[in-house]
Amino acid sequence: GWSVGAPDVIFALPEPVEIRAEGTMPYQYRIVETALTEERWVQGYEILPTAPEVVHHVIVQVLPPGAPANRRGGGDDGFFAAYVPGNSHRMLPPGFAKRLPAGSRLRFQIHYTPNGRATRDQLRIGLVFAKEPPRHEVHVAAVAHTRLHIPPGAADHVESKRQVVPMPMNVPAFMAHMHVRGKSFKYELTTPDGKTETLLDIPRYDFNWQLQYDCAQPRFIPRGSTMTITAVFDNSSGNPANPDPTKAVRW
Repeated sequence: GWSVGAPDVIFALPEPVEIRAEGTMPYQYRIVETALTEERWVQGYEILPTAPEVVHHVIVQVLPPGAPANRRGGGDDGFFAAYVPGNSHRMLPPGFAKRLPAGSRLRFQIHYTPNGRATRDQLRIGLVFAKEPPRHEVHVAAVAHTRLHIPPGAADHVESKRQVVPMPMNVPAFMAHMHVRGKSFKYELTTPDGKTETLLDIPRYDFNWQLQYDCAQPRFIPRGSTMTITAVFDNSSGNPANPDPTKAVRW
């Protein structure tokens, strides 16, 4: 059932996706028409696959009227909604919402991982509308590090990425994402006056339970600050989730 309660609207993939039994599958892209005749403000969402055992992630992007269907999703573009193991839904606090324009389409990027048994999946997304226009419109901003190189056998390999904050932000939440070799993750902030502090430190990252960390109060970050993410990876044979400790790993 729905963790967010009864959604105001449910959108499903137009037809099931066939998942092969073995090997790998390229990202699957599906477009869903919303047929909305007026702009809506979305306070919550939930993504429900019918075969969650083969779903690695889902990224949903909003395509406004006239936007091309091949518009990028994920990475530096952020997302409208997302699904990863342990994190399938989001409810924003009162006064916060995401905008869904009239006539927009939803573009699903789905990563399936075959697990030895052929199956099919026809996931759904349920949306909960805000009762009134919000005080704050919510967006997702990513600090994506695409030049990873994790050597074979490395038990504590460190990767970091710095990104300048281009506008003043009020940050309500953080979410780290790595894969099965992920070990720990940290966000640090350096403000324009040179002060550095840790915003979030995840000492034991777990791919199977990717939590979102909500701030008690949104954190103001001034324009010109630098966000630094530091990730530690365990590519050794001591990591029981590692599929191949002899393999160098890239993005």
